[in-house]
Formats: sequence, structure tokens, C-alpha cells
Amino acid sequence: MNKKSIAVLPFVNMSNDINNEYFCDGLTEEIINALAKIKQLSVTSRTSSFYFKNKTVTVEQIREKLNVATFIEGSVRTSKRKMRITVQMIDTLEDFHFWSEVFDRNPEDVFEIQEEISHFIAEKLREHIGHLEIEDKLIERYEVPVPVYREYLKGRYYLMKLDYDSSLKAIEIFKSIIERSPNFVNPYLDINQAYTFMGTMGLLPAFEAFQKAQSFFEKARSLSPNSSRVQLNLAWIECWQNWNLKKAYEHANKALETQPTDEIYLTISNLLTVEGKLGPAQNYIDKALELDPFSSINHHYKGFLYYLQEDYDKAKRYLEKALELNPNLPFPPIYIGNSLLLSGKPIEALSYFNTLSGISIKDLTKLGGKTMCYAVLGETTKCDDGIKELESYLTSDLVEKALIFLILVYALLENEDKVLEYVKEAFNNHLPLVLLLNPSPVLKSFKNNQHYKDIMLRAIPDNVNYKQKKKYKQALLDTNEVTRYSKELKQIMIDYKLYLNPDLSLKDLASYLDLPANYVSQLLNLGFQKNFSEYINTFRINEFKERILLEENKGLTIMAIAYDSGFNSKTVFNTFFKKIEGVTPNAYLKSHR
Repeated sequence: MNKKSIAVLPFVNMSNDINNEYFCDGLTEEIINALAKIKQLSVTSRTSSFYFKNKTVTVEQIREKLNVATFIEGSVRTSKRKMRITVQMIDTLEDFHFWSEVFDRNPEDVFEIQEEISHFIAEKLREHIGHLEIEDKLIERYEVPVPVYREYLKGRYYLMKLDYDSSLKAIEIFKSIIERSPNFVNPYLDINQAYTFMGTMGLLPAFEAFQKAQSFFEKARSLSPNSSRVQLNLAWIECWQNWNLKKAYEHANKALETQPTDEIYLTISNLLTVEGKLGPAQNYIDKALELDPFSSINHHYKGFLYYLQEDYDKAKRYLEKALELNPNLPFPPIYIGNSLLLSGKPIEALSYFNTLSGISIKDLTKLGGKTMCYAVLGETTKCDDGIKELESYLTSDLVEKALIFLILVYALLENEDKVLEYVKEAFNNHLPLVLLLNPSPVLKSFKNNQHYKDIMLRAIPDNVNYKQKKKYKQALLDTNEVTRYSKELKQIMIDYKLYLNPDLSLKDLASYLDLPANYVSQLLNLGFQKNFSEYINTFRINEFKERILLEENKGLTIMAIAYDSGFNSKTVFNTFFKKIEGVTPNAYLKSHR
């Protein structure tokens, strides 16, 4: 267990006023966001923290379920003139309360309250677990009147219920806030999030939902282009809409620099999956699950990666856990059924798809899944009927879902012409499903089809599944190979800034070159006269030297900037910096400012 790990449980509303409930949830969320800015601290995400709302739990349960060394709990009681907030911190390893504090404050001083409590928690945490680099400002003060902010918290309360009616209610609240405070960026981002959620979950037609979200996102982007949430959205847009993975990585890494969250680690895992780099993708989804172990989508994606790697038993376990956490999640059923089908259990798979309940007919999972089973079982008439019904949706809003099932069915039927016909149709219409075909185990037999490979490489030029496979020698790389790969590696480091990931491994680096790890180790030695750590840390030092001189970073400590540059150890940073520069970081800073 990481000693520097913490969860903030939802603050308990000790008043009868529902408005105080909004404030309690908002205060909890703001403290989580504030603590997440501390680079060395692992902070459990909102989803997992709020899993325990209104539940009575023991210290042991928190330790086991969230895998944290400490957690915060508190309560809020309000009257017209006074707000009393009680906060206490509990050590899960020793099972004791090592401090408790009561704050009596004016309810109108909402921003000062959030900042004060966040800093108080951070300072007490540092006293208890060891050194942390704490910024002077942890809470972003919104330039809006307090009544508007309280109304905003009400909107967040409904948004995070994650259902159709609550999402619409949240959108209505956020729109009224925009009318009063048009330069407040958060409501635009939250409306974008609400529509995106409804489109992704099938609660609205995806195209309609994303179209409605677009104008709100563009306004948020104009107001705060560098915010973590804006950069994260841009990463998704560049990947799924523009098919530009290089730019998608750039935006995802910017978001990661600003505030590491499980959503960002999940996004990077997505990008790596699209390229077929399933090993590194596993590393990132594991990090997302570490921060948010009760996130249904994180469990789904972990299961999806096992499915892609044809480890169907493990895939089913994670996919079923995702449905346990959120029975309305539309994605896991198709991969649970497919895991049964592809592991040689077509009768069991057919039974699973037949008994699916709570799945909208517009989802097509039941129809598509059953048709795939009929294809494998050789039930021609039923399969043909399923294909005809799927084809009837090709002129509807469900064209993308229909196409992906038709491609999978025809792949199982080994009908090469039909697979290519529908893949081309998807590609020509720039449908995101093309990116999902890349690592699909159902389509692995098509990897040797030149026409299919050409389409995949046009969509994803760096696709590791379809690039020409290299034959490696037992001997060391020759001079020409060292020169070529050294140049390619340097460009990868510049384009993707892999060194900003503090958990980067030699194996991760090797996946970007499509070389075995031992070859990359040889390459670093022969081409750069460095081992892996020396090579990566050199980039981190250069990044630090650039950042430390920026005006915007003058208020940050040296170590805060070092952590932003990819280092995760003060000792390693100081030692390596002096080795490279010949002076300490402090001396360097004094001589250059």
C-alpha cells in the first residue's frame, strides 16, 4: 500500500436543508480535486469515494476496498448565520484518528472555507506521512457570486447521479447559470459532459448528443483552453473524430500534467489500445483503477483489454464487476457474450444474449450477439434473418452499431468480400468503429489481407498490428539500424513526451518502436551511450530547465516543477541534476534568474 494515499469520503449533511446536501457533495469534490494537485499524493477519485455515501463502513473496509493509508470524513451543519464543519483524518493502517478539527465559519465565505480546509488537510497529512510539495493555492476561486456558485453545486449534484432525467435537470440548471455568469467555464464543460454521457450510454442518439454538446465545449475551450478538462476532451476529439493520435497524445499529456486523474489514465489507455499497444494500455488502466477502484468504466476497460488479449476468463470477471457497479452500462454485455463465444461456448453465449434484460432494442447488442452465435453454430436461416434485420438499421441513427455487428458476423462466416465492403463503408464515412476493429480478436484472421491492412494503416499509420513485422537477429543491432532507430526514438520522445510519465518502463518504450525490450536496451547503449534511466532522466532534466524559467511557474517550488517534469523521487532528481549540470538545482536557478 502506498503510504502517501488518501480518500475523502462524502461529507455528511447534518441539516434538514437539501441545499446543504449540494454543498456537502460540492465541498467533498473540491477537496478531492485540491488534494489531487499534490503530485506525490495518490488521491482516490470521486466515483469510488462517493460509493460509500450514506453507508456505514469500518476503517478496515475502507483500507481493503480503497487501498489507502488515510482517509478524511466530516460533516456540515448550517444555519442562516453560521456553518459548522467537522473534519477528521483516520489512519487505516493503525486504525486511529490522529486529528479532528471544527471550523465555524460564515456560510457566505464558501471559497475561503474550501481553500482553508484543503490546506489544513494537506498540512496535517504532510506532518503525518512525510514531505509533500503543497502549492500556495489548491482551490480555484470562481469569479461568480456565491448564490450562483451554490446553484452550480446543485447542478453538479444532479449531473453526478448519472441518469437521463437527472442529466436533463442538470443541463437546465447549468444553462440558467450561464445566462447569469456567461464567463463561468464550468457549466459549459458540465453540459458537454452531460450530453456526452447520454450519447455514450445510448440515452440519446450519439450523433444528436455530441452535436448538442459541441457549442458548449467550444465556448469552454475559448474561456479556458489549457484546463485539464478541456485538454482531455480535445484528446478524445482528436482520436475518435479526427483520427489524429499524435495530437490526441499531446492533449492527453497536457491534461495529465495539470491534474492526474483516472479519466486521463483511461484515455491514454484508449489511445494505446487503438494503436494495438495492449501491454502499455494495461499499465495505464491499472493506474486508473488504483485511483478509482469503484469506477464501472475502468473495470469494463480492464476486462475489454483482457478480451482483446483473448484471456476470456479474466475478461468476464472484470466485465461482470463493471455491471455489478453499474447495471446500466451498455458496453460489457457484448464482450461477455463474445468471450463465451470465442472460448468455444456458443450455446452458452446464445443463452446469455437471449436472456439479456434491461437492454434497449436500439442498443442492438442482443440482435447482433445472437446473430454472431448463429453464424458460429451454422444456423443459416436464423443468421440470415439477423443479418437482414441488422442491415435494416444501416439507414438509421444506429448505422454504426449495425455496421460493427455486420462486420463481426461476416468475419465469423469467413465472408471476406462482405467484411471488406462494410469496413470500407465505415472508413469512407469516417466512423469511429474503424479504430475499434484494429485489435479485435474476431478479425485477427484478416490481418494478412492486404486490402484490409491498407485501410487500417490509412486510419492509423502507426498501427503496430499491421506494420511490417521485423525479423530480429540474435546479434546486436548493426550500425545502420542503430542510426535509424536512434533517430526514430528521439522523434517519438519529442512527439509523445513519454518521459512525463513517472512510471514509464523500458518495456513501454520498446512498444513504441515495435522492438523487443532487450533490443531497445542495446539501442540506448550503442546509440546514446546511456542506460534507460539515464536516457529518460536527461529528457526530464531538459524539461525541468525549460519549466523552471517560465514566468507562470515562479510561484512553484523546485520539486513541484521536478515532479511536473516526470521525476517521482527527490533524491533521483537532485543526484541526476548535479551529475548532468555540475551544480545543484538551487545553484542553477540562482544563476539563471
